[in-house]
Formats: sequence, structure tokens, C-alpha cells
Amino acid sequence: MSIISHPHDKFFKGSLKEKQIALDFLKAHLPANIYQQLDLSTLRAIDKSYVNAELREAHSDMVYACQINGKAGYIPILLLLEHQSTASKHMAFRLLQYTLNLMDDHLKAGHDSLPLVLPICLYHGAVSPYPYSTDIFEDFDDVEMARALVFKQFKLIDLTTLPVDTLKQHGVAALMELLFKHYRARDFIETIRQLADQGTLKMAISHTTESYFFAMLEYIGSHEQGQQPQKAEDLFKLLSTVLPEKRESIMTFNEQLRQEGRQEGRQEGRQEGERQKALAIAKKMLAEGSEFAFVKKVTGLFDDDIKKVAPQH
Repeated sequence: MSIISHPHDKFFKGSLKEKQIALDFLKAHLPANIYQQLDLSTLRAIDKSYVNAELREAHSDMVYACQINGKAGYIPILLLLEHQSTASKHMAFRLLQYTLNLMDDHLKAGHDSLPLVLPICLYHGAVSPYPYSTDIFEDFDDVEMARALVFKQFKLIDLTTLPVDTLKQHGVAALMELLFKHYRARDFIETIRQLADQGTLKMAISHTTESYFFAMLEYIGSHEQGQQPQKAEDLFKLLSTVLPEKRESIMTFNEQLRQEGRQEGRQEGRQEGERQKALAIAKKMLAEGSEFAFVKKVTGLFDDDIKKVAPQH
């Protein structure tokens, strides 16, 4: 007689694919008030596993889609195939990861809101009772601090609504925040001038590293006004005036941007030249009766480009 491989996994899935077993299982183990919120007529098994590859040898899963209180919901049931302390000790965290993956898939399917997820873990290990906590906060070293900080509303810093005068009080961080806040300003040069006049620019540069200074230059240079030759000159001229001790570095940086711009322009010119040659070849090949697919293979052009040069009938 051959030994049946993965017997726990096969029996677990074989059992819970039976709808009546699933219904009775949920009725037996869910709190009555939760069970009553399930629309059991919508209960259906999902043919997809959300168990991470690294945990697949120790866990098996079944997932049900089910309306819960009239809203989209899922009931994943995980089976611990065998007792492995490294896998089951952080089961609450594993289930959180699992839940997030399921929610992410739900959003990717085109839904606008998160589904309700009711995870269940079925344990039949060698050690009885199950030796670890089902409370994810118990996975933290400082349980009480975790309860106070974790899984709360995230802290939002909305620079679009915070007043400039408030941001100015944020010490060295003020420059970063104000540059972000005003990045879309039509007259970005005036923004830089104001930051210089208010001392915000000089104060931040004098209390930070050289790498931050160049990061700031790169950010300022990335603004659309920094991409226009004359306005770029005005921007960096202003910076070198208000930061005379950094003049040489600013001018060197500006020259590097100019060279990169020239190189990019030359590269774009070469690419456009090669494209025009390919279009000319495609036009000639089509005029001589070559098949569309063959022309595409030879020239590497997109369909729309080839259609533009195709003979008009």
C-alpha cells in the first residue's frame, strides 16, 4: 500500500469544499452574532491560496467569499499542518499578512473599498493546548506601547493646508517642507527668493551635510523652471548670491546640468534620426508589397507608426 502524501492538506480541503461541512463548521465555531451576519446564500469557495511560499509546507488554506452584513467579505481558514514553533509562534502576524494580501487582491480586482476579512486558524498540533497567543500585540516586546501606537489612524502631514508661518517654525525641516509645498508654484524663483530672504535657506544649509545641499540643488533643478535654460540660470544665480560660500559648488552643479541637457538633447536627436530612417525603410518595404508583420519585425517600429507610412488605398 502506498503512503498518501500530504494527508492533512488533502483531507482539510476535501472536507471544507463540501458546502454543508463548511456551513456547519462556521456555525459551530463563529460567535452567534457574527454567524447571523453572514449571507450564507453567497458563500462560495475561492480557488486560490494566499499562503506564502515559505510557509506552504506548514500551512494549508481554504478561502470563502461571503457577504457579511451586506458587504463584501472573505473567510479564510488556515490549517497548521504540523507543529512547527518557528511557523506558529507568530501566527497572528502570519494571519495579518495573509489578510492584507487578500485585501490587496480585492482592490486589484477593481473594488473601491476594502472587504471584511474574518480569518480562522485550525490547529491539531502535538502540543496541547496551542502554546502561543492569538493576539498580534503579544508579538511586540512592549505590548502596551504597541496597543497605543500600532494599527491606529496614520499621522497625516498635509503640506497643502498647513500655513507657511507654521512650517517656518519647524527648524531645519522647514526648508524641505516649504520646497515641497511650493514645488508647483508658477513662479518658483520667487519662492526661492522668499526662502532666502526669510533666512530659511541659509539656516537649513548651515545645519546639514554637503549631501543634503546637493540633494536640494537637484530638487530645485528638477522644477520645470529649472529645465528652461534662462530660468535655470536665474535660479542658480540667485542661489549663488544668497549662499556665496557655496557659489563654486552651485556653479559646478549648474554646469553639470547643462552638459547633461546637451547630451540628452543629442541622444534624443539620434533616436529621432534612427526612427525617421526606420520609417523610410518601412514605407519603401510596404510600397514593394512586404507583409505588415515582416516590416514590423525588420524595422522594430510600433503598429501605429507603420500604419502612418502605409500606402493609402
